[in-house]
Amino acid sequence: MKIRWLGQSGYLLSDGETEICLDPYLSDAVKRVAGRERMVPQPVAPEELKSDLVICTHNHLDHLDPDAIAQMDKRRLFCAPSDCEETLRRLGVENYLPFDCGCKTEAGAFQLEAVFADHTVPAVGLVVRHAGQTLYFSGDTYYHRRLEELRAYRPDFMFVCINGKLGNMNAQEAVRLTAIIRPKVAIPNHYGMFASNTVDPSLYASELENSFVMEFNRSYDLEEIRCSI
Repeated sequence: MKIRWLGQSGYLLSDGETEICLDPYLSDAVKRVAGRERMVPQPVAPEELKSDLVICTHNHLDHLDPDAIAQMDKRRLFCAPSDCEETLRRLGVENYLPFDCGCKTEAGAFQLEAVFADHTVPAVGLVVRHAGQTLYFSGDTYYHRRLEELRAYRPDFMFVCINGKLGNMNAQEAVRLTAIIRPKVAIPNHYGMFASNTVDPSLYASELENSFVMEFNRSYDLEEIRCSI
């Protein structure tokens, strides 16, 4: 499987047959609405996105990007919590699947499950299973004891928010959660997009022997990441 970080909590996952897109922030909608511009360039044009499935973990502009979705092919499948349906329908999405905590779906060889998150609006994390590998994406979430239960999934890879603002755990809390969940590889995210809402990823990575900091918009093979630890 190939994985590419799109910035914030956005990722592309592809096995050559199926592509999954998670939380793509591909516009400057936050600047338009709140005056906060991107720190990194647009990684892919929304109209050029080829993903079979788009997952939005919650209804915030940097996860459910209205300016980008308005330019996407609305016939592809969009999965998001029920709280997002009205927004997605208003943007012209034709193929919507509710994706609240506990919901499961499949796309090609990918098995996807929405898991608990504790945020300022209804939100989910994501567990992805593919070819014997398990990936956990926290999405946006405060630290909560229920997150500790996710260790039962025994994730090989954990992608966790670390910025400590606007409804997210900070780097120290993310380190604590990672030590409890015990993934083979720990990867920080949700930084480096907005100057007012970022943090140095080394605050997380330097505390963990199994951490890996992904480069923005670079495609990695999962085994390449694992072998670099």
